[in-house]
Amino acid sequence: MLNMLHPAVDLGIVCSDFDDSLQFYRDFLGFEEVLDIQIPADVAVGAKLAPGKFRQVRLQAGHTLIKLMEIDSPPEERSHAFQSGVRWLTFIVENVPELVEKLKVKGVQFMAEMISAPDAKHVVCAKGPDGMLIELVQLYDRDLPL
Repeated sequence: MLNMLHPAVDLGIVCSDFDDSLQFYRDFLGFEEVLDIQIPADVAVGAKLAPGKFRQVRLQAGHTLIKLMEIDSPPEERSHAFQSGVRWLTFIVENVPELVEKLKVKGVQFMAEMISAPDAKHVVCAKGPDGMLIELVQLYDRDLPL
């Protein structure tokens, strides 16, 4: 069993278009850039993270770091179609309808209209870079924060 010393799991995202991904997560979603670092080839290859050196920009999302990877020869973009692997990132927010309107103005596209769920007042998925869905959830007023 893991003895976690950090209260969240950090996410590493290989970007097919680094600039688009950085704009989406930093400028559209508003996550703060906390580190811009070069990972040398010996570390990248030695840890089997990547086939060579890469740049990593870390963005703060609550307790989580979203680590965007810029690499010289990035892979092609994944689709938003249902597929194996990490499918979505969930963000519990205060006001989904208001946030959706703000994101639409910035050009963010959504998979469908907002719906309610047994455990949430509003749920909607935005199309993020590289096939990642961004699930925005507003809990019922009676629910406690997660």
